[in-house]
Amino acid sequence: MNNSNESYLKETRRFSDKITFKFLMPLLYLIFFVTSPLITIILTLVLSPLLFILFFNRKIFSRKFLYFSFAVYLTMSFIYSCLPRYQYQSFRLFHPQWTEVVGKIVDYKISWTPTTKQSAASSYASITYAYQVGGKEQRVYASKAITRYSGNVWNTDADIAGHNLALKRTVEAYVNSKNYKILVNEQADSALFIPLDYFTFWGSFYLQLIVIILKIGLTIGIVVSLPFIYAYVLERVKEDRRRNYR
Repeated sequence: MNNSNESYLKETRRFSDKITFKFLMPLLYLIFFVTSPLITIILTLVLSPLLFILFFNRKIFSRKFLYFSFAVYLTMSFIYSCLPRYQYQSFRLFHPQWTEVVGKIVDYKISWTPTTKQSAASSYASITYAYQVGGKEQRVYASKAITRYSGNVWNTDADIAGHNLALKRTVEAYVNSKNYKILVNEQADSALFIPLDYFTFWGSFYLQLIVIILKIGLTIGIVVSLPFIYAYVLERVKEDRRRNYR
């Protein structure tokens, strides 16, 4: 009876592993992959097999390669999310039909979005910008054109006010220094790229996610270590008292 139960559990585990690793994980990876920026896809396709063969000296058609390529994809996505100037340049590279036009930001509004299943807690700036095409002025409203993630698990009213104020000052600095570009195509579509900094900290969701994970890990580490620290200090106090009584 026990042998039959064990064999049944093994078969069930083998079947679930097959479904997970051969169908579910590749499907999720494919969904993430095809919805990513083109430059991230290209870098993942190029670097994954090269680095895998270099470090592991194995054939790429394996489960291990799937894990490795997904790690490369996450790394590329993380790096890309921190580099707005290169996001702009990669867009220009893969969309040569888009041209830059002279324009300006005419209005913006700072708002706050709380943490939900669809978004992370952040301040965001919705921007209205204008540009000239064929002698006519076009105005476009860009929702959440700039995002400043809080990097906190919980946000107080003071945190929200502080992030909103910081983003307001940042947007003002971008507007005054004209740290943005406006592109249009032949179908009269437009795109606003702001800012054009080489690196952003608060604007990267991946970077803020790592910060949150580190904060949670540090908090858990402190909580878990407190009893041991207390026991160690108590033992040292007792040891000192024993020495004094001698």
